[in-house]
Amino acid sequence: MLTAARVMTAPSATRPLTAGTEPGLQRARGWFGLDVKQRDGRTVMADLVQGGCCRLLFPRVETPMLEAVTVNISGGMAGGDRIEGRIGCRAGTQLLVTSQAAERVYRARAADPPSEIDLTCRLEAGACLDWLPHGTLFFDGSVMRRVMRVDMAATAQFLYLESRIFGRTGSGEIVETLALRDRLTIRREGRLILEDLLRLESKTVSGLLASKAAGDGAPANATLILVSPRAEALLTPVREALEAGYTGSFAASAWNGMLVVRGIASGGWALEKTIRHILPILRGGRPMPATWRS
Repeated sequence: MLTAARVMTAPSATRPLTAGTEPGLQRARGWFGLDVKQRDGRTVMADLVQGGCCRLLFPRVETPMLEAVTVNISGGMAGGDRIEGRIGCRAGTQLLVTSQAAERVYRARAADPPSEIDLTCRLEAGACLDWLPHGTLFFDGSVMRRVMRVDMAATAQFLYLESRIFGRTGSGEIVETLALRDRLTIRREGRLILEDLLRLESKTVSGLLASKAAGDGAPANATLILVSPRAEALLTPVREALEAGYTGSFAASAWNGMLVVRGIASGGWALEKTIRHILPILRGGRPMPATWRS
């Protein structure tokens, strides 16, 4: 399943320098591939490949679910950086993937290409994948293209979280210039069931997010998606939890074996508090990821 990952190579980190151009800078390249299988009622690693700036760590947790933590040792994403990942969940496996900390996307120079993250996941029958990274923090002038593709069996379960923070409000940061394209594609039994695209390209981001239609002044947003045979049954419990105690503006809907929650908040911590409030419902009471327990 990870044959393609094994032949990943790091492309040239610099571009030829021509008259009148800025000097090329060294860029980070990273790749990982993880394949998991069942053994004696537990999910274990079947195959692992990693290189460049990417590392996977595996905390010791006393659950049947295998937990993997992604680490970007380059310290963040800058213009021209690229990360590629492959995840394969064999039949009946349970995998949780989280991150060591929030990913940072730094300001790019005018001539820099965007930073890129390209992820592909395959889930066989009865497999469960929880994709629960910490948020992504965007700095003024950052440029990013991120794509995640999921191919899953009808009886598989996929839980997705992506939270985005546009500037650290506690440090007085304001994001004005941004070029972001964030795309999630989910196929079930080969059929497209969800295409979720966020495109935010503007030189007046703060003004755009201040509008009622875009953000109502909130500099942080989140999307949670559960694709599962039990997803629609969780709509009422999730809505009740949101009404009982949340720190932003959130809404939930469910259809076609999916449950989608979207929300905005005044900052990263306010966003995370609400996420922590509803994740136990979506995850069937399973404990929070190791790097979230604080």
